[in-house]
Amino acid sequence: MTDVYLIRHGETLFNQQGCFQGHSDSPLTEKGQQQALQLAEYFKVIPLQQLYCSDLGRAQASALPLASAQQLTIKTSEQLREISYDYLDGQPKLQLTAQDKQKLQRLFSGELGYRIGEGETLQEVQERIVNKLNEIALRHPGESIAVVTHGLSIVMLLKHILHIPVDAPRHFNIHNACVCHLTCQAERWMLQSIQRND
Repeated sequence: MTDVYLIRHGETLFNQQGCFQGHSDSPLTEKGQQQALQLAEYFKVIPLQQLYCSDLGRAQASALPLASAQQLTIKTSEQLREISYDYLDGQPKLQLTAQDKQKLQRLFSGELGYRIGEGETLQEVQERIVNKLNEIALRHPGESIAVVTHGLSIVMLLKHILHIPVDAPRHFNIHNACVCHLTCQAERWMLQSIQRND
């Protein structure tokens, strides 16, 4: 059985300011840096063999203390990125126009093929994150693996595992530095736990 620990990055400046991040980036706040250190402490009793990470800076900064503590090399991948909101990436949520709010409503509604500008659909995000996690599990059978990624990407993966429709309302939150423990055996995924780490 393969153990996979999906980790959301620590708090960032854009999280604090209420901005959409998407494929844009912002540094970890002081709290986010502390959360990254707490992740290394959390895994002190969980030996890891592999550490994968989104190629975005906030995820890599969150992974560094864990990599150092466990003496692992960080393997980065674009497939582990957050959703792209196109021109809304980096924009403050409080400054959205009525048209922008309508576009977001369409993105997160039953209009599954909808994308904002040149951004991604929810289905595309789910497909790339599921494909990457399957690839990782197949490559490292029987190992314990940490994967540092993003909130919506984690939600899309969990919806796939739990057989929840992509557009269904979610009834769980993925907080900064949250750890989702998954197991994979014979290509079957199970969610074991969701732990806050703040």
